Amino acid sequence: MRESGVKERILDTASRLFYDQGYHVTGINQIIEEADIARASLYNHFPSKTDLLLAYLDSTHASWFEELDAFLKPIEGPREKLLALFDFRIMRQKRYNYKGCHFNKITAEASDDQAVLARVKAHKERLRKLILELVDQTMYRSILNNEQLADTLFLLLEGGIAVGGMYRSSEAPEKAKQIAEAVL
Repeated sequence: MRESGVKERILDTASRLFYDQGYHVTGINQIIEEADIARASLYNHFPSKTDLLLAYLDSTHASWFEELDAFLKPIEGPREKLLALFDFRIMRQKRYNYKGCHFNKITAEASDDQAVLARVKAHKERLRKLILELVDQTMYRSILNNEQLADTLFLLLEGGIAVGGMYRSSEAPEKAKQIAEAVL
């Protein structure tokens, strides 16, 4: 089997397990068994479980934004794109059975690791920056400045997803979207 195929299979298996059952619960032996690879193959590609976690976060970050870019591409207008962010997050949560945000889940488990925390922050900051860029393109004028509006929308989006995950429902992110519509 090609080396890139082995590495991809390891990462795919670890990604599924880290998200579904948690980072700490997932053991190296389970990853090796479910990926059907030799222990040496795992350590050849990922010297430690932390290295595998960082690769998972990097891969998830890249695919998340690729999917978001494709989702937003046909939508015209910054206001419509801002509201579509809620639709995107709702769609993903439905797909993943309301298990929550990949990055928030890892932060809850591995918040002591500065490299992990830096990747989570980078992911969230990229989303917040996108929101601010879209806000800057709108003709929005109110008591909130653009930074405050971007923060408001970001917090509505993140909070709606967190509560939706707790209740295993899209009700909270849909309410968050309604509030965002009223604000915009």
